[in-house]
Amino acid sequence: MMDRKTIIEQHEKDILRFAIRQFNLNAEDLAKFEAFEGCANLVYACIQNNHPVILRVSFRQDRSYNQIRAELNFINHLSENGVRVARPISSCDAKLIEEYHVEMSPIFLVCFEKGRGMRVPDNDYRYREDAPIDEYFHNWGKVLGQMHKSSKSFLRENNQIRRPDWFKLHAQQLDIDTIIPAELQLVRDRVRSLLRDIGMLPKDQQCYGLLHGDFNDGNFTVDYSNGDITVFDFDDCCYFWFVYELASAWEGGIGRIMFKGLDERRSFMRYYMEKVLEGYFSENELSADWIDKIPLFIRLIQVEEFLYYVQYLNDPDEEMQAHLRYLIKCIEDDLPYMGFFDRIYSPQRPFLF
Repeated sequence: MMDRKTIIEQHEKDILRFAIRQFNLNAEDLAKFEAFEGCANLVYACIQNNHPVILRVSFRQDRSYNQIRAELNFINHLSENGVRVARPISSCDAKLIEEYHVEMSPIFLVCFEKGRGMRVPDNDYRYREDAPIDEYFHNWGKVLGQMHKSSKSFLRENNQIRRPDWFKLHAQQLDIDTIIPAELQLVRDRVRSLLRDIGMLPKDQQCYGLLHGDFNDGNFTVDYSNGDITVFDFDDCCYFWFVYELASAWEGGIGRIMFKGLDERRSFMRYYMEKVLEGYFSENELSADWIDKIPLFIRLIQVEEFLYYVQYLNDPDEEMQAHLRYLIKCIEDDLPYMGFFDRIYSPQRPFLF
């Protein structure tokens, strides 16, 4: 697999010339988004027929043509069921996916609508001035509920054109013996145990299905005129338990209270999740037994974070090492809620230990 740096240095210009031609893009208005944590695609803001659009260039081996086709099928299904999503746009040849080859390797290009409004993080986490922040929390849960409800009726996939489950999608990152050093044996054991416990959970249409897979405030825009949310970036969509994305929503709230004392943190997070769940239950049903499993999946989200940052275990940066010590402590001691309500958490130095 060619890496991102090689693609940019040696092939980006040719790929973009192809994209401009195939999707009728304005060549003067192409702007590449900076790489972010874990990003393996090239993404560009573009103009097509005076409308803002997003171009995604995929070159990962684990994102085959059929994988991307299944992703786009799901996005269109959600749209047809009333979920606001950034839909794919056909090329001049009436294709949703255009294929380009570099050194015999396929590269897949997809153009998407741009969601109305902007991401809340891009507005310094300020919400609409004429609306309470509760609306934002409620709508976060509501769109999750809409997606999960729509997922239950998604029947378009077959064995050849089908998204993977979460474990298969992240198989490389879950190679515990390779990723986690032998000296962290207790961490290895804890992670294996957690993955085993989650993998044994029951699966049925009411609790398990195709979901976004990376739902956070970086992957949806908000229309600041009315609060409507538009979801994008389904590149990690996979089959998993719906409660996973409610656990992700919990994590999405901690930044608003992370510098406060314990009592304030507990109070805010309780209130925040009440609003998220109100929005969720306005659209979808999920039993109380599954809601009770949110802390289990919060543990999984913290493990995912550790499995990404463990590559920096020998990094000389002391802040990085403190962060890794914090993650290791939480995993080894089975601390719930990412240690957010534990004595090891410091509002002065959040998530450092």
